[in-house]
Amino acid sequence: MSFVTRYLEPALVERLNHLQLSARSVVEGSITGQHRSPVKGASVEFRQHRFYTPGDEPRRLDWRVLGRTDRPYIKEYDEETNLRCMLMLDCSGSMAYGGTFGTKFDYAAKLVASLAYLMLGQTETVGLALCGTRVEQLVAPRSGTAQLSRIIDVLERAAPKGEARVGPAMQEVADRLGRRSLVIALTDCFAPIASLRQGLARLGHDRHETILLQVLDKDEVEFPFRTWSRFRGMEGERAQLCEPAVVRKTYLENFRRHRQDLHETCRALGVEFHSFVTEKPLIDTITGFLKRRAE
Repeated sequence: MSFVTRYLEPALVERLNHLQLSARSVVEGSITGQHRSPVKGASVEFRQHRFYTPGDEPRRLDWRVLGRTDRPYIKEYDEETNLRCMLMLDCSGSMAYGGTFGTKFDYAAKLVASLAYLMLGQTETVGLALCGTRVEQLVAPRSGTAQLSRIIDVLERAAPKGEARVGPAMQEVADRLGRRSLVIALTDCFAPIASLRQGLARLGHDRHETILLQVLDKDEVEFPFRTWSRFRGMEGERAQLCEPAVVRKTYLENFRRHRQDLHETCRALGVEFHSFVTEKPLIDTITGFLKRRAE
């Protein structure tokens, strides 16, 4: 699959071509490849042809295509998709924060494009939900190169703004998904833990496998400010002039407590959690994430 934009640079694409992402739990998909399926039997709705790979059942070969082209292709159906994944991207105002290494939103959007490229290249089915106060835009899960074009187009036109309500957005995604899927949510997680817990619990209740990817700027982790600064709220909060030395300890303690509560919530709900900082090269973030999942 060849698709290069500012979200998928050539060097990144080259590295992605050697990586793979799979689900750990049972998803509604094919019994071929990496994923086991709870679906029995075959769907009557044809989806696409896929080139034969060793291990595929010969009875699934399309003999007419083989006779016409002398090339072996497998027939796939809607319920035989290897993996159905919904990528959730937080597009609230706080995601617009960034410095030397760009905004959190740009970094998370590139992560979304990379994961979509990776899974679509494995003939998986991928969708995208942009989330602010609600699900602002939804690209229904599909497979194929054209789906990557749809996702990239949405990302290029998106801009972070407004209030974050990631928890309710997760519940809305659960309402729309229907059958079991892999849900990967990318957000800075700057929302009340109770709200995030409700959204994650709903996804878990519907038996979706959920991965929460937190994207932060280094400033938010270290609070490096040393001189009087005006802090402007990015989701409608009133600006405040502060002496960093006075508020630094309180901020870092609140940040530590929120991170700890987030870890505990994910652990209790069986949600996989990873935290990334935008100064780290994107390809290192992706390879590290996939390596930890493979362990």
